[in-house]
Amino acid sequence: MKIIRAKDYNDMSRKAANIISAQVIMKPHCVLGLATGGTPVGTYAQLIDWYNKGDIDFSEVTTVNLDEYRGLPRDHEQSYWYFMHKNLFNSINVQPDHIFVPNGSNPDADAACKEYDDIIHMVGGVDLQLLGIGHDGHIGFNEPGAAFELGTHCVDLTEETIDANTRFFGNRDDVPRQAYTMGIKTIMQARKVLMVANGADKADIIKKAFFGPVTPEVPASILQMHPDFILVGDEAALSKV
Repeated sequence: MKIIRAKDYNDMSRKAANIISAQVIMKPHCVLGLATGGTPVGTYAQLIDWYNKGDIDFSEVTTVNLDEYRGLPRDHEQSYWYFMHKNLFNSINVQPDHIFVPNGSNPDADAACKEYDDIIHMVGGVDLQLLGIGHDGHIGFNEPGAAFELGTHCVDLTEETIDANTRFFGNRDDVPRQAYTMGIKTIMQARKVLMVANGADKADIIKKAFFGPVTPEVPASILQMHPDFILVGDEAALSKV
């Protein structure tokens, strides 16, 4: 495990983007595992800036996203397909047929999850997986107690997660109750894992996840066992380690 300290959110975003850009430069046809949420937005903005300056080329890159809400069409403004296009894909030269996100519109959970695992296998696995971390240690939608051996699967969102996402939907009743997510097994099979964390509200879980026991009750703790795991955090998020 390697920990990189950043001064603030912008510095964290630049340092994370530098690791991703290095991956793309070293292996132009690499597979990037990408994440949604507020934390990686600055990293994506930095990558877009470097792309616009001609410093990085995404034309051969393949992307696979961590998760997607079950039941939302791709054009829904709260779908992760929509999020990724708004915050990254529409601004770089990644090929449309090289973009993969779990199919939230497929009501057959078993089929949707198998299809996504097959896609990840087809593209040769993930070279670099970008992650955030939840306040309870969840990664993707793998909540506390999730089995470490799972591949892509359908999860019931916790009440805490539903409450946290209500601000995006305006009405709690509109928040999806389930999601398709890469499992921890899939994440751990990535050749490199990069986590970004910012803010004092993440300090406790960072300490618990990476300086406490490895347990399914703190899903991110399994990353202590990954052979190439990098945590990039700002001073506030790393203040207790």
